[in-house]
Amino acid sequence: TTEHTPPRTPTEHLLATTWATVLGTEEIGIHDNFFDLGGDSILSIQVISHARRAGLQLTSKLMFTHQTIAELASVVRHAEPETTGGDVAEAVAGRVELTPVQRWFFDGHTTDPDRYAMSVHVALAPDTDPAVLARALEAIVDHHDALRMRYAPDGEGGWAQEYGERPDGLLTVRDIPADGAEAALHDAADEAQRALDLRGGALVKGVFLRTAGADTPPRLFLAVHHLVMDGVSWRILLEDLATAYAQLAEGRPADLGARTSSYQHWARRLTDHVRSGALDHETGYWRKASAGAVDLPCDGPASSTYGEVAAESVVLDRETTEALLHRAPAAFRTQINDVLLGALGRVLNTWAGGPVTVALEGHGREELFDDVDLSRTVGWFTTIYPVTLVVPDGPWGTALKAVRKTLRKVPGRGIGYGALRYLREPDHPDRVALAAAPPPRISFNYLGQWDSADGGRGLVRDRLDALGADQAPGENRPHLIDVVAAVSDGELRIEWMHAPSAHAPSTVRRLADDFATALRQIAAAAGN
Repeated sequence: TTEHTPPRTPTEHLLATTWATVLGTEEIGIHDNFFDLGGDSILSIQVISHARRAGLQLTSKLMFTHQTIAELASVVRHAEPETTGGDVAEAVAGRVELTPVQRWFFDGHTTDPDRYAMSVHVALAPDTDPAVLARALEAIVDHHDALRMRYAPDGEGGWAQEYGERPDGLLTVRDIPADGAEAALHDAADEAQRALDLRGGALVKGVFLRTAGADTPPRLFLAVHHLVMDGVSWRILLEDLATAYAQLAEGRPADLGARTSSYQHWARRLTDHVRSGALDHETGYWRKASAGAVDLPCDGPASSTYGEVAAESVVLDRETTEALLHRAPAAFRTQINDVLLGALGRVLNTWAGGPVTVALEGHGREELFDDVDLSRTVGWFTTIYPVTLVVPDGPWGTALKAVRKTLRKVPGRGIGYGALRYLREPDHPDRVALAAAPPPRISFNYLGQWDSADGGRGLVRDRLDALGADQAPGENRPHLIDVVAAVSDGELRIEWMHAPSAHAPSTVRRLADDFATALRQIAAAAGN
């Protein structure tokens, strides 16, 4: 804890305003630590985006090395604020290199690759006009190049992607009857998810849902193919959708400002970077990280499809979540992701009888190149890389210190693993060796905080339960267990998705409960 010191200079005021907008915290002192306030790597990208629009040239490296406003203000550079007036960067066209995560997708999802969406289901402002919303969605697809991709077999057993035109029919309207509303909602979502078409370029499908009853607000279900969408991109898309809707509703043209670097530019730079040998020094680390993983105990056959997936859920109350987000990072000099992985590692170690290797997901928007700005670029940038969680017994302070040390040793926050595994020449020894290693059986993904920055006063008023099925039922899952955590409405929610044929619900329920118990212990220890 630090004594509250308000901003003193224009730069400090601007930074404080930006932090407050992203973190949803009204009063921020210049000596408050970003990560102690609940910040994480995903929120730092949002801070960078807002700051750059205001004329401050922030980077992720600066955010992590200078974690208070006072420190940042002394090193941040100033530039001209972004002004309205339409897109500055030229529209892109032509073929786009597949990125590592896209190649991972096509390698493992062969049954029905068209049906692999990320979707949101949200409540809208009561007076939302579907016609204006449709125009706003068109403006989003026009602005964000990746949403206009289309795909085709490349003739060599793989796939190629290139930019196309915006398709018609982005938004449909469905009236939901009062009787049987839940089934009708799922039917509408299922129709949108099944309508995604890689070859035809239909990567975005929205449904405006009007439910009978004067007190029921309209809803939006929006499905976007995962090949062009990730967790950070969702935040960008929903923020821009609200901006475009407000502009159009007032009779003004939709203006989302200047584009950041294109997905095409990033994919080309990353491919060239890898093939130049720039990441070769990481090969030894990733070969070792990929080998010798402790296998997960199974209650049945070690296989799983999306059609059989089940979930065990845990929700931690606001007080515990507050402690994990705001007190634990300061108490243990760490970050929320380290806390979650420390608890997870101890639970898995006890279950499996040794340290478990986890497929860890990161946002992937690493600052490798000075001329690439991905802070407001929509696309799939996710990194997936193996990390063995060695968590010693004893006090949580010692355990979390060990986890933090392990995670800080990961080179480049994990981007090199997928880059070497998928972007090296097909016959390169490094690519062959990494491809031969068995993948982890369990994954972990912390999606960050999903509470609305405007307090639910704008276009999007609330996040609602998921609808339909984002993946094709017959598709094989890459992991037997997926652990996904996110903060929504001030509560930490953790989903353990699994196949009942491989792990009995009672087994996963016990793991989920043990994980929650470990997190409560850490929260309690942080308060002492």
